Amino acid sequence: MLDVIYLVTTLALFALVGLIAKGAERLVARAGSSAPRGEERS
Repeated sequence: MLDVIYLVTTLALFALVGLIAKGAERLVARAGSSAPRGEERS
């Protein structure tokens, strides 16, 4: 039974990290789009 709990917890953790990464990527893309034209982001 503990192995099932461990598996479910691990999958939930990966899903949470994926959602956080996707949100951070959207924030970075939104902040980068407000840069003046002609300047490249690094």
